[in-house]
Amino acid sequence: MSNFIIECEELVKQTQGSLSDNPEWIERYSVYADGINKNIETIKEKKSKFNQWAPLYLYMNVTEAKGSTKFSIRYLGQDVAKIKVFEDKIIVSSMDFSKNNLRDFDCSIELSDVDWRSKEATSFRKHFIAYGKRTSNSPKKNEEHRIESLLLTEFSKNDSKTKLMCNIQPVKMAGITRFQMPTPLAASKVDNLKYSGVSGGGIDILARIGKGRGTKLCVLEVKDENVKNEPPAKAIRQGIVYATFLLGLLRSKGGNKWWKLFGFSRNLPKSISIAVACVMPSDIEDTTFAKNEIAIGEDKLILHYVYFDESDHQLLELETSMSECKIK
Repeated sequence: MSNFIIECEELVKQTQGSLSDNPEWIERYSVYADGINKNIETIKEKKSKFNQWAPLYLYMNVTEAKGSTKFSIRYLGQDVAKIKVFEDKIIVSSMDFSKNNLRDFDCSIELSDVDWRSKEATSFRKHFIAYGKRTSNSPKKNEEHRIESLLLTEFSKNDSKTKLMCNIQPVKMAGITRFQMPTPLAASKVDNLKYSGVSGGGIDILARIGKGRGTKLCVLEVKDENVKNEPPAKAIRQGIVYATFLLGLLRSKGGNKWWKLFGFSRNLPKSISIAVACVMPSDIEDTTFAKNEIAIGEDKLILHYVYFDESDHQLLELETSMSECKIK
């Protein structure tokens, strides 16, 4: 067994210890699941009243899904407006994002609770559809959001003939909007793992891979760079923290509710396998950890990579160790 795998096993134990020492998350996430389940039909009904206009994509976080059922509109993975639906009224506002919209996308159009079908909202959409980039003033951290958005668009395709990577679909809120699964852990600095409660980090992309009864969850940790001080192994370790939490969540009192919310129709299996993949540019292709397994009771984590090439906001090629996701 390699030293890296031993370190990963120790990280799993550390994560489990942190979750065990702070059990408040168990009831909280069970309440989250109940709130989302209560609103699922409402979310679907509201979404049916308006169209999504690529490259503007709908997102909804857990707080919105269990509460207000507002939709976020993102461009290149970044919030640019919010949509509220009241009966047959679709209201959009960009006021909370005006400063960043101007800084990052040269968008001076401000929407203050206007109708989604209004001239102002139409002009707003047309600006982003025609823009196609970020300004040089945009913070570098937004690059990862851009990459995440590209990947989500690619993974969401239903026609295998047009996909770079098959048998993968993002987990979506109510099956229709993009979302980031929250965790109670801060894993960006895995050597200083912290329990952060309601302000913990989120999983970059949570997906289902495979097909039929062999379908499993996959935690994808996305990086916009692949350099020596941020190597694939570090991204894998971050993903392991989040995947360990997911296993704990699925084995908790609200586990079966979350399993269904993640898109599975059957009940929780006796043994759960979760893939953990780093997703990075193909500059440094470390494959040494690929397909290693970490046992956690009857469950396990399986380590993988996805390396990509992209240009002008287009993914050109994806290379992965996940045999379930056949590369064309």
